[in-house]
Amino acid sequence: MALLRHLALRTRDMEKSRRFYEAVIGWEFVDYRPGGLGLDLTDGTLNITLIQHDDDHRERAEEGQEFIHFGVVVDDLDGVWQRLHDWGAEFSKDDVKERKPIDPAVRPPRSFKVLDPDGNVIDITNDGEEWRGAAE
Repeated sequence: MALLRHLALRTRDMEKSRRFYEAVIGWEFVDYRPGGLGLDLTDGTLNITLIQHDDDHRERAEEGQEFIHFGVVVDDLDGVWQRLHDWGAEFSKDDVKERKPIDPAVRPPRSFKVLDPDGNVIDITNDGEEWRGAAE
C-alpha cells in the first residue's frame, strides 16, 4: 500500500499562506526549501510544501470545479471556525458531503468548506470518519 505523505501547493504569497496554515489550521513550520522559493509545513504526519509561484494564471473556479481541494480533520471545530472568521476567510459550503449553502454567521455542526488565501478549497470537519478509508 502507498501512503500519502506529501502535498505541494502553489501560492501567490508564500508567507501569507504560511501564516494562514500555521495560525488558522494549526500546521507547524518545518523549514524553508533551498533557494527560498518554497517552505515546508507539517501536520505531524504529512509534509505540506508551499511553493512561491508569482505567475499563477489559474482563474478561481467555483467550488466543485476547482483544480484541487483537500480535507482536514480538526479536534476543535469551534476554534478553527473562529480563527477563520478572525482571518477573514471566505466560507464556501455547509457540510462537505451535502455542499449546502452556508451562513457564515452560523457554524455548521460537523463540517464546512472554506477557501485558503489562494482560493484552494479546504474541507474542514471534526468527524474522523468523514472520508471512507482514511485513518485518524
